[in-house]
Amino acid sequence: MMKRAYLSAFDKRQEMLDSDYEIFHRIDAHVVSIAPHSHDFYELYCPLTEGINLIVAGKRNVLKPGSLLLIAPGDIHRPDIAPPLRPFERIVLWLNADFIASIAKSLPGVQRMLSEGVKGRNLIAPDQDTYATLLALLFALLREKKLREPDSPAMERLIIAQILIHLNRHLSPAPAAQPPRHAEQRDAGVMRVYEYIDSHLSEPLSVAGLAELFFMDKNTLTRQFKRLTGMTPGECIRQRRLDAAHTMIANGAGMQEACAECGFSDYSAFYRAFRQTYGVGPKAFAAQMEKR
Repeated sequence: MMKRAYLSAFDKRQEMLDSDYEIFHRIDAHVVSIAPHSHDFYELYCPLTEGINLIVAGKRNVLKPGSLLLIAPGDIHRPDIAPPLRPFERIVLWLNADFIASIAKSLPGVQRMLSEGVKGRNLIAPDQDTYATLLALLFALLREKKLREPDSPAMERLIIAQILIHLNRHLSPAPAAQPPRHAEQRDAGVMRVYEYIDSHLSEPLSVAGLAELFFMDKNTLTRQFKRLTGMTPGECIRQRRLDAAHTMIANGAGMQEACAECGFSDYSAFYRAFRQTYGVGPKAFAAQMEKR
């Protein structure tokens, strides 16, 4: 199929390498979870199959073909992939804020969209014809990116301008007010807890211990953590340990080594959790990696 010619391999990179934009067409079946994060650029997410949701600023967005999600710089978000994992296809477009501001100089509607912001109105559900147009534009951008002709930068800029115009026309009205500043400070506190978990996976971790360490009430921590990440702290500890073990085994580590290094004290519990999350046991997964 011609459109599959633009597929790119999955990676967990969340920083732009190109100065203006990057675009990816991906199909993945077994992807470890991505930590909550934010960018200094815009991200347009276009699902081509079902199977993935995105949590943006604590709100779960159910993504289906025909919808798009526009994530603003600074919005904390993460994909939410529920087992059993199934192959899911999507196009992801990253747009440098200064780059699209330069395009918007001659586009009053897009200028208004940028000035009003997209926080709280991320999910876009255009009519069928507009969605077909946006999808065609995204594939045209993938094609132009691959061509690398002398006039490709100009063509890419024109395509992105059209995408921005359509997005602006189908955004919901601007929210009446920005979220209060204390909410941003609260979210930053939760992210510090998340980062601590991520860097201390091999050590004993508990919700009570985290709450004490960060001077928070246990129930408050659990409530705020789940609102932002979609998981309780306990679920996060388990998932991040599994992710780390998954990565270690994929890179050639032994099963027992991955179990111990990632904070699991009991191999049978590790085996059951790994199989439940990824659909195969650690040994079977290691065998799959060896065949690649």
